[in-house]
Amino acid sequence: MTPQICLYEDERFRQFFPATYMRPVFSLRSGIAPIYKRIERHWPQAEMALVVREQLSVTYAHTHPDYPVNIIKKGNGGVLFLNGRIRDFGDLPEQINQARISTRFVNGDQSVALFLDAKHSESLPSVFTPGAFVNAVEEHAEMIVQRDTSATLYERLWEVVADIEKEIELDFKFLNPPRMGHTKAVVHDGAHLVNASFISLGDRVEVLPGAVIDATNGPVCIGKGTRIEPHAAVFGPTYIGPNSVVLAGKITASSVGHTCRVGGELEESVFESFVNKYHAGFIGHSYVGSWVNFGAMTTNSDLKNNYSNIRVTVGGESVDTGSIKVGSFIGDHTKFGIGTLLNTGISIGVCCNIFGGILVADKEVPSFSWGSGGQWDRYNIDKAIDTTQRTCARRSVKLTEHDIELLRQLYQGEVSDEGVIAL
Repeated sequence: MTPQICLYEDERFRQFFPATYMRPVFSLRSGIAPIYKRIERHWPQAEMALVVREQLSVTYAHTHPDYPVNIIKKGNGGVLFLNGRIRDFGDLPEQINQARISTRFVNGDQSVALFLDAKHSESLPSVFTPGAFVNAVEEHAEMIVQRDTSATLYERLWEVVADIEKEIELDFKFLNPPRMGHTKAVVHDGAHLVNASFISLGDRVEVLPGAVIDATNGPVCIGKGTRIEPHAAVFGPTYIGPNSVVLAGKITASSVGHTCRVGGELEESVFESFVNKYHAGFIGHSYVGSWVNFGAMTTNSDLKNNYSNIRVTVGGESVDTGSIKVGSFIGDHTKFGIGTLLNTGISIGVCCNIFGGILVADKEVPSFSWGSGGQWDRYNIDKAIDTTQRTCARRSVKLTEHDIELLRQLYQGEVSDEGVIAL
């Protein structure tokens, strides 16, 4: 059975701030592909719709034209709503493929998925909204059975970072990107590729003399149009998205989005698209949103001197990560001046401007903060938007009116739950 699959956000999206201020939780990425693309590993032929918070719906539909957003087409095999925080599918695909009646799949007290069979979904129109699905579930609640599943869900952002190596290897195996000799990549004399059968270079990738790509410990996948410059070393498992530039330095076990510039040292971290880390400095065990700029020598700590567990503060709540290696979590459009030092486990919001060449010792920096630590000034929203527009224009990207409106809403502290589904 191949049902219509709808990936949705539940009420725990706030636990993934600052990364989910401007994107749904299932757009987070730890491998080559974001979470929502993992569905294809188990249901490659399934039609899929994406259900997001209303606050994000217009901008998200604009950037994801290949998927229906908040509009669902009823299939012949029923409808499956899958929690967008899905981490490990476990036995869920087998359970769903065998399901013949409406079933809620749970792990502990959390709903992982809810399948509404053809009979119970027949009252839905051929094209319906997420709210209509919730109404149908409530209408047939007494007839929906419950089953335990071994599938697990992400609970926090640092868990996404912890999965980088595993997810890159799984994506590489499933996607099977073209290997050396099957694309129009150019590898210059003097460049060194180690374990080349696990290295994928897309069309127009250029690897210059003195660069090293080493897939001994895991695969390396580099998207089309990317340039690997001299004295750059890339160690797998690592993904680097299209149209990026890797400068002198070292990248290890990281997932880098498209149109990024990465120099210095990057270790076990996720960069979303359009991140600029052009200069020297270290970023490790971190999740970094889009359009973030790191000034020269910006460096974070990801390990305490006493090797104790690191606590991260999200929304004022201090949480023990259970790990001794945790870096920084940085929201979209945030900028760092030269020499900025970031405290272990720091969480920094959207559109911050941090400078002064000092250690930022705060555990959590609110969105739209301006300054060098301690007492933060409030970033003027019009100036923040003007800077954001200028930054985007440098990459030939225009900030839409919906993007601007979202930033203004976030500036006012408006984070809406409308469109979140609790199943």
